[in-house]
Amino acid sequence: MKRLNAFCCVVALSCGGALAGFGQDTAQTAAHEGTQATDEQATDDSHAFHLGVDILSDTEGVQFQPYLREVLGQIDAQWLALMPEEAKPPRNQKGATSIRLTINPDGRITAMHLEGTVQDAALHRAAWGAITGVEKFPALPKEFHGPDLELRIHFRVNE
Repeated sequence: MKRLNAFCCVVALSCGGALAGFGQDTAQTAAHEGTQATDEQATDDSHAFHLGVDILSDTEGVQFQPYLREVLGQIDAQWLALMPEEAKPPRNQKGATSIRLTINPDGRITAMHLEGTVQDAALHRAAWGAITGVEKFPALPKEFHGPDLELRIHFRVNE
């Protein structure tokens, strides 16, 4: 896949939907910043479920942070309900997975792909179900004139 030379926006959520961090940079640096931001979050249960996102599309200068907060909030609500029992106390199993998806201007998902290897099939199913469980995302910002928005959603548990 050809990588666009565009800025990447990171929005990260920790369990409970609290905003953990933002950053703008290249995709690699932004993903690292998102990881650092979510690692600083602590939860009452001594376990943590984190979401992060990379924008893979050219943003055309449009600020996607408010849009991504809403999208990740919708995914977060679904994901927490689908979290495998192994990831919850007392076992607190660790894991991570990433899913690449494409969102049409009207908010419909047109493509989804697992990225990387699946360390834990139950975690992968929960992450996949968290995205597909959202019936429709909000429409893309009207200032954005691209054909669609491609994202990589990172799901991390207890890491």
